[in-house]
Amino acid sequence: MTSPDASLSTGDVVSRFLRREVESMDANFSRARSGVDAEGIHQLRVSARRLRSELRAMRQVLPDEPWDRLRDDLRWVGATLGGLRDLDVLGELFDSHLARATPLHDAVDVALTHRRAEHQRRVARLLDSSRYARVRRRLARLSQDPGLGALGRTSAAVVFTPVLWGATCAYLEAIGDPAGWRSDDDLHLVRIGSKKCRYNYEIGAQFLGPAAREVARHLEGIQDVLGQLHDRMVAMAFLDELGSSDRAGERGVRMALGAEMRRLRPQWVPHFVDARRAMFAVFAPTSLGGTLEGR
Repeated sequence: MTSPDASLSTGDVVSRFLRREVESMDANFSRARSGVDAEGIHQLRVSARRLRSELRAMRQVLPDEPWDRLRDDLRWVGATLGGLRDLDVLGELFDSHLARATPLHDAVDVALTHRRAEHQRRVARLLDSSRYARVRRRLARLSQDPGLGALGRTSAAVVFTPVLWGATCAYLEAIGDPAGWRSDDDLHLVRIGSKKCRYNYEIGAQFLGPAAREVARHLEGIQDVLGQLHDRMVAMAFLDELGSSDRAGERGVRMALGAEMRRLRPQWVPHFVDARRAMFAVFAPTSLGGTLEGR
């Protein structure tokens, strides 16, 4: 993204994010369509999910149509591409925990290969579908003209700063005392909430600059830690479904994954403390005064 600019209009901000993701999705389309470029699929999925999150963060300024339909389309794209990427992550995780040429390694490899083939077929159908072609055309059109009317010409700082404040208050109220979040299911909710709040700050960074970007960085740190935790939860569930006869090998992997999960669980808290402190800095009167002055 370009440097912060307090003179940006709301339409400028919406167009910036749309253009970035459209360019990324177009650049990775051919790589993903080949079916063998895992990184191309990953980057295409990242763009779809990131844009959906950005549009959700901007929903208060976007009319219902065509934006609700577009968010639904992006959910479909992200979920379909995500299934394949999740299997790649699982494969990497098990490769780091399993010795080769063992019964458990072979059972995991067979199961992942079977699932990957099915997901590759789903990805190919998605990318060749008329629905996906319509999504690409709609994104390209909206990136040139978001169709926001008079609101699109209004200062982004005036429109989005109250939205950012509301998102911040809701997030801090929802988290409360970080020590109270203990179960893995609860921590998954923390991860989702941090992701949603992060994208509000990604938008705010366009006109608030480094202070907002610092918050987004700390929230991304929470996502990273709890994402690693979630990957290991998924690996445990995969082993439950696998039903391997290699009990000793499975027990060793579960012990290793469990130890990593115990290590990871508290690591999000320092990121949250830093994010909360940085949020207060963003909304200090001296920080906002220059951005909103005369607007």
